[in-house]
Amino acid sequence: MTITKIKRIGSTNRFHVYVDEKWSGIFLDEILAFYHFKTDMEIDEDEFKTIKSENDEKVAFDMAVFYLEKYVVSEKGLKAYLKKKSFDGKIIAKTVEKLREYGFIDDEKFAKNYFESLSTSKGKRAIANKLREKGVSAEIIGNLLENVDEESQIEMATTLAEKFVKNRQIDTKLKQKCLAHLIYKGYDYSVAQKATKNALQNLGENDDWI
Repeated sequence: MTITKIKRIGSTNRFHVYVDEKWSGIFLDEILAFYHFKTDMEIDEDEFKTIKSENDEKVAFDMAVFYLEKYVVSEKGLKAYLKKKSFDGKIIAKTVEKLREYGFIDDEKFAKNYFESLSTSKGKRAIANKLREKGVSAEIIGNLLENVDEESQIEMATTLAEKFVKNRQIDTKLKQKCLAHLIYKGYDYSVAQKATKNALQNLGENDDWI
């Protein structure tokens, strides 16, 4: 095997490496320097695979940390990102395990932060569905929902209901639409019902319509 091309990626410490004219991965400058990689260098295939595996672990970890600094994601989300970057399953597993040990990945913390970020616009059922889509375990979601205060859900839903009925003619049809709107947003029926009544009462509408 022959290293046919080494090209720096922008102004970073990473390089594209081509072997026998084929792209063979992104390598760190420290790896290239330690193993004295250079253009036209002959290298044994098994030796290259060993070096690449060592390099990929470092690159995957660096890229994962950088990604986590920019985005809040679940463990599943990070795995998907690394897979998209062409790392193999073993490298991804090692990277995730290391990040978990360092506390960079914590699905419980992620779920809590994600819930808080959406709680002003969606009910707990809708947020739970989003968390499932992001790969958060049923156990973590269940524990999270157990600690959700119903009164806070009613308060959030009431705010949404008030926005929904504002400047609109109050009638039975609007009341039903408001209830359906809150249920669609992921609130339980009982929460949606109480929030709709609260919103209407705040507008001076006091009839017991449900």
